[in-house]
Amino acid sequence: MNTTERLASLDMTWLQLDRETNRLHVTGVLVFDTRLRRDRLEDILRRRLLRLDRFGQHVIRDTVGAIWESGRVDLDYHVQTFALPDAADPRHALQALVGRLASTPLDPGRPLWQLHLVEKYRHGSAVVVRVHQCIADSIALIGVVQSLTDDHPTTPEDAIPPAGQFDASFFEHLYAPLTQAMIEGIKLSGAAWAKYWSLLFYPQQVFDYARTNAALTMEVGKLMGMRDDSRTCLKGTPQGTKLASWSAPLAASSVQAAARTHRATNDATLLACLAGALRRFFVRQGDGAEGVELRALVPVNLRGEKARDPLGNRGGILPLALPVGIDDPVTRLAEIQRRLEDFEDAYRAHDTLGLFNLIGQTPRAVQAQALRLVSAKASALLCHVPAASEARYVDGARISEQMFWSPVTGDMGLSMSILSYAGHYQVGLMVDASMVPDPETITGQLGEELRLLRNAPASSRKPRSRKAASTS
Repeated sequence: MNTTERLASLDMTWLQLDRETNRLHVTGVLVFDTRLRRDRLEDILRRRLLRLDRFGQHVIRDTVGAIWESGRVDLDYHVQTFALPDAADPRHALQALVGRLASTPLDPGRPLWQLHLVEKYRHGSAVVVRVHQCIADSIALIGVVQSLTDDHPTTPEDAIPPAGQFDASFFEHLYAPLTQAMIEGIKLSGAAWAKYWSLLFYPQQVFDYARTNAALTMEVGKLMGMRDDSRTCLKGTPQGTKLASWSAPLAASSVQAAARTHRATNDATLLACLAGALRRFFVRQGDGAEGVELRALVPVNLRGEKARDPLGNRGGILPLALPVGIDDPVTRLAEIQRRLEDFEDAYRAHDTLGLFNLIGQTPRAVQAQALRLVSAKASALLCHVPAASEARYVDGARISEQMFWSPVTGDMGLSMSILSYAGHYQVGLMVDASMVPDPETITGQLGEELRLLRNAPASSRKPRSRKAASTS
């Protein structure tokens, strides 16, 4: 790679959309059973992360955009050591640190990533990861972080193992690279945005404002055709102070049992629990929950399987509305299952939105209008994080918990993540404090919502034949 390289148009989008109210870096946290040494962590970063040129480059803006420039990587800066304050609950202290770091900008004069090592966390350690989304979309970045881990505590030092096998789920397909056959299918499908395919898959081309404006007009038209989702405390202007919370682990066996009882999928069961917890929160806030629909945007991978660069931004979004207004847990689960089936149909019909891939190099006034429209139509971002089905290790230290959040843009203030790892699920929220002052009032209800579903009488719902008995 050359010493300098121009940012691709899609990567430039995320650099341009970074705001004080919403910092556009992917944030993650990994919790370890045993202590992790800083010197060993730095050695792993040198061998595995810095082999990717982008992590050794910083951004220089110029009159036509920005370029990547290679330079020296100072690991004394990129790996920071933190000591948590003494607290009755170390988990709360770690969550507070994650939220504070998610609110803090990365140094624009250095490569746009940083790790924060909490050497003493309970009986082990914790690491908070921040990587700006202009380096790559969240789907690619989560894979990069997973590549720093091993599937065995004594993996040889020179090994660069794959990130592990993922549990099968429809949401995992959303994150899988597109095959060439799928790409050709999209081009021939008649999907309106297919004609703008090269804007996504040939990002180094000369930026074409006329084609981009035409594509953006089409995307805005699709958004305007949607009804606004419900007005709740999640509507408003974020203030930039972020709070993080993640649930206690939910045993995969318990989720599967509830799913089987009600003839639903694991994905639908988890979303029903999340919708129920959100309903409780809205009721406590005094917003009321009857009839509330919370539309979330779900990232979709548009990276081809033959793509040479594992980084960069190659994604779209699909909307998914959660029926928070349904009080009965079983009825809510049945409705979410139905919507997920429609959601899968939309994915297979290539009905993906590419709005965020198009607005980064448009005038600021156009960006603001487009982001206001997005915020009217959706209240949150929802990611199902593909983690490994078996335990992973870093320098022999076992990862007991992990969570990642994609950044939100515009006036959105809620990022939701569902992660499956080593026999359990967890749900994480990253919120703007002005909208959700205590996110643990939501994540703390996930276990109770799952218990209600497990104890409820078996559902009489008959699944559609093509989905029958699925528990993915």
